[in-house]
Amino acid sequence: MWRSIVNWYDTLEQEQLAVMKDPSLAAHAPKGFRRWNATKLAAMSPLERARLHEFCVAYRGARLWKAIAAFTAAFTVAGVLAAFAFPKGGFVTPVVLANLLGFSLLMGAVGTWFNPSDVMKKKRKMIVGSVVGALLGALGSYTVLMIYHGKPLDSIFPRLSQLALGAIVGGMGIYIPVLTLGAYRRRQYEIEAAQLQQHAERERLAREVSESQLRMLRAQIEPHFLFNTLGAVQQLAADGAPRAASLTGDLIAFLRASFSDMRSEQVSLASEFATIGAYLRVMQARMGARLRFELLLPEELKGVPVPSMIVLTLAENAIKHGIEPSLRGGEIRIAASSAGGRLTVCVHDSGVGMSDTPGDGAGLDNVRRRLQLAYGDGAGLVLREAYPGLMAELTMPVTAKEPA
Repeated sequence: MWRSIVNWYDTLEQEQLAVMKDPSLAAHAPKGFRRWNATKLAAMSPLERARLHEFCVAYRGARLWKAIAAFTAAFTVAGVLAAFAFPKGGFVTPVVLANLLGFSLLMGAVGTWFNPSDVMKKKRKMIVGSVVGALLGALGSYTVLMIYHGKPLDSIFPRLSQLALGAIVGGMGIYIPVLTLGAYRRRQYEIEAAQLQQHAERERLAREVSESQLRMLRAQIEPHFLFNTLGAVQQLAADGAPRAASLTGDLIAFLRASFSDMRSEQVSLASEFATIGAYLRVMQARMGARLRFELLLPEELKGVPVPSMIVLTLAENAIKHGIEPSLRGGEIRIAASSAGGRLTVCVHDSGVGMSDTPGDGAGLDNVRRRLQLAYGDGAGLVLREAYPGLMAELTMPVTAKEPA
């Protein structure tokens, strides 16, 4: 018997928590009390349901029963003190009444605290319900006391007027505090809802600004790479280079990949490395033996998404500011690795290094701004001397892989 009650309550508790998370589940609750209860929960505002869910999760299982036991003890102590103050009636009556009134106030306060909108809509029903509930409670308690003391039940009738007056006083004693609490709590919810709405609006505007800035930064890349690559083709054509056909193929592959990637916010590392490979082959055709390169991408990192063309910008920067100014040229090595949930991409060129690198750093500034917009403080770009040359180290969180 007891196990059946416990199982029923556990099922009801799980059902309530589920409805608080997803109100549409109320329609699937069993008919009767559970359907009625689930419907009441679903009718609450999202903010009220969220706060009630937090409370129910915090006070569930043994913790709830401990809290009920603590309140019972407190109300019983209050009843005993009342019995000492008015010793004629004994201890049973004040203890029962103290628990009845105390739990009535407690249940009303909890219901009002988490669902003030419903309480404030039903003010008239609340006062009638409070008085009727107090009267029924008083009649029930008095009946139990008569049976306990072995007195006839018809002795209740001479006391009906006193019980009715006590019910009115007790009902108003419950109604007024509950109504006051409801007005206060509804105002709190209105303020909190307004704050959440303002926060959501600020986040929406910030996201729109960030997306707009990202589009502008990606738009800056298109003419930059196009003109650089066409310049390489022009120089080879002017020199009558025999590799013009293969260069044209690499150029087509690079432009096709880069133009596709430029219009995507993120691409896989495999796609980014493929675009870099096409670009470096184009530049190698232009520079000949002065440029050597190596790309190292572990198999397990190929699907990891990164901001489009962000590594390519570092490769282009290494060519422009590291390899080209060096009389002997040099080598570019690009390697990706991961550890502790973070991705690291190192772009190392053996060119002239940091101290002799000319330029205004617009490409690197573009990279840093895009990282900030995409990851906040969770990503970064560090430059350091590599002897020979320069090392650009790009770090960012490893996010979910792109679908294959």
